[in-house]
Amino acid sequence: MQKDLARRLIRSAFRSASESQSVLPLLKQQLPPADYKRYAHGVASATDAINQALLDPALAAFPELSQEVEASLKKHGRYL
Repeated sequence: MQKDLARRLIRSAFRSASESQSVLPLLKQQLPPADYKRYAHGVASATDAINQALLDPALAAFPELSQEVEASLKKHGRYL
């Protein structure tokens, strides 16, 4: 994998997790607590799976991208 492709993969992983998590406040407002808990757990599991399948391997292939990601998150609140 080339470094630019790893960057794209990392961005995709962050966007996927963010999109899934963005629905949690709405679910919390509209669902009974037990149902919300089930969906929140599902979102957490999905986020973890994304990290393990996409983010972790990309960062393992290019460890130097970790600093790039951290700097972007600190400066912009997301990975640009």
